[in-house]
Amino acid sequence: MKFIRSLLPVFVVLVLAGCATAPTSPPSPVETAGLAVLASDAGLREKARACQELGDFGGPASVPALAALIGKEHLADYARSGLEGIKDPSAGAALRAALPTLEGRYLAGVVNSLGVRRDTAAVPALQKLALDPKRGAAEAAIASLGMIATPAAAKTLQTILVSGPAALRVPAAHAALVAAEQLVRDGNTTGARAVLNAVVQALPPGHLATAANDKAVTLSGAPGAPARK
Repeated sequence: MKFIRSLLPVFVVLVLAGCATAPTSPPSPVETAGLAVLASDAGLREKARACQELGDFGGPASVPALAALIGKEHLADYARSGLEGIKDPSAGAALRAALPTLEGRYLAGVVNSLGVRRDTAAVPALQKLALDPKRGAAEAAIASLGMIATPAAAKTLQTILVSGPAALRVPAAHAALVAAEQLVRDGNTTGARAVLNAVVQALPPGHLATAANDKAVTLSGAPGAPARK
C-alpha cells in the first residue's frame, strides 16, 4: 500500500505533463472583425483593409481566409501582405502550399512573399522554380533565394551564375549581393565570399561585378587584393 502511495505523485506529474499543451489564444476582437469582413459581401476597399489588419493583428485563425484570396484578382496582393505579417508558421505553410496551384503574377507574388518571410522551408521549391524558367517565376525565385540566404539558397545562386541561362545571371548577381549581406549577418563570411566571387567570375566588368569584388575584398581582409582571377 505504501508503494502504491509513493507512486501517486509520479503518476500525477506524468499525467499533468501529458496534458500540458500550449494554450491557443482566441482571436482578438480586431482579428474577429477582420475575418467577418472577409466572409461578408463588403466592398474591395473594406476587404483590402481587413487583410492589412489581419497581417498586423491576426494569427493562425486568419491564415485560411487570407490563403483563399492569394489567387484572386484585386485582393491577392493584400492577402499575401497579410500572410507576410503573420508570424505563425502556418502562414508560410499556406504560401508554400499555393505554389503548385498558381501561375503568372500570382505565382511570382507568392514567391516574393516567401522571400520576405525568409521562409527557409521554401528553399527547395524556390530552387526548382529558379532553375525552371518555363514556370515564369525564375527571377522572383532567384530574388527570394537571395533574401532567404541560407547556404543552400546561396549555392543555387552560384550555380545560376556559373552555368545558368545568361538572361538570369544579372538577377542572380543582384540576389547574390543581398544574400552576401545576410550571410555576413549570420556569421557565414565564407559563404558570403563564395557567392560574391561567383558574381565577379560570371559577369563582365561593370557596376555589379565591381560591387561584388569590393565586398569580397573587404571580407577577405586583404585590401586591394582583387577577387577576380
